[in-house]
Amino acid sequence: MKHLVIAGAGEFGRELYWTILDSKGYGTEFRIKGYVDSADPAKLTKLQAPLLGTVEDYQIEENDVFTCAIGSPESREKIIKCLLGRGARFIPVVHKTAIIHGSVKMGDAIVMCPYTAIGDSAEIGNYVVLNGFSAIGHDSVVGDYTCIMSHCDITGHAKIGKKVFVGGGVGTVPKAKIGDGAYVGAGSVVLRKVNPGAKVFGNPAVEI
Repeated sequence: MKHLVIAGAGEFGRELYWTILDSKGYGTEFRIKGYVDSADPAKLTKLQAPLLGTVEDYQIEENDVFTCAIGSPESREKIIKCLLGRGARFIPVVHKTAIIHGSVKMGDAIVMCPYTAIGDSAEIGNYVVLNGFSAIGHDSVVGDYTCIMSHCDITGHAKIGKKVFVGGGVGTVPKAKIGDGAYVGAGSVVLRKVNPGAKVFGNPAVEI
């Protein structure tokens, strides 16, 4: 039995705890050990599992495995790379209600929250987050560390780069393109292209 450590004890960490309890492999392959977080412990409240220490100082044990509960792509990458450099192993967290078509190419350690879906022949990068009730359409591509929040509809043949943040309720039209490091505000609709590093909002989404 592996011991799952959640990197990130903020609000998303608290939500991810409950997702993990109903994820594939929980109770047979792994159980939750606790959280690691470098924030002030006084600010980390309402935790359902022990706070084990900071990301930098926690002593990784042989049976430990990790997941990351950070919704900011840049912070997510930083924390994951820190832990990987110290010998951590990350595993996927996939809720039992999630749907993954057999033709999907999956990267390492994806997080799929309740009622999410990835369609035929999509390609998903490493350490991607797909939050509740969101879907990635057929033949789409999603880059490493990208975080897609709840109730998003990423339609067929869309291409989303690395370290992109997609806010809640975002939609794209087929073949839309979102460049690396872009930020798409909640409720936006991407009709064509978002440039790398751009911050966009609205319907249709325009740079702000």
